[in-house]
Amino acid sequence: FYLHVDTAETSTSTAYDKLTVTAGSTTLASYSNLNKATGYVQKTFDLSSLAGQTVTLKFNGVEDSSLQTSFVVDDASVTTS
Repeated sequence: FYLHVDTAETSTSTAYDKLTVTAGSTTLASYSNLNKATGYVQKTFDLSSLAGQTVTLKFNGVEDSSLQTSFVVDDASVTTS
């Protein structure tokens, strides 16, 4: 998938807003307002350890009550080999 993080947060050291990517009970990655970028960045994961299982892929975003952060996910896909 591709991820774009846009934020109004000004901190360069505190993760106020977070996006967690999970497959089943496995946390694949966590991103935050500290990962802000001007464009989309491609992210990939090796899911071979989950082969043969039925799992749900989740993108869970949480923000505090202050400045906004947008976690924009595009072109998410799962490929088998």
